Amino acid sequence: MSSPKPNLSFILGTLASIRSNTPHDKEIFMTDPNAQDATLMRLQDIGEQLSRIRDKFPEFYEQHGSDEWHKLIGLRNIISHGYREIDFEII
Repeated sequence: MSSPKPNLSFILGTLASIRSNTPHDKEIFMTDPNAQDATLMRLQDIGEQLSRIRDKFPEFYEQHGSDEWHKLIGLRNIISHGYREIDFEII
């Protein structure tokens, strides 16, 4: 039987990467396009994994999902389809 565990492990690793590689100073982040791109890519990956969990494991998603999970899936779609509309003040 399949499990969402690999997806969740990937998400945890991605969150750790964001924490360790994103500048903690807002001014640096706002002027560093490489940091912005890397952060967006990682957030996009998280949203994609959550979307897969929602689709492949609907009962798990229903039991454990949250409004934040839904928002991250939406953010993934914004990043994927509306890059020019990204507000880095929010990110």
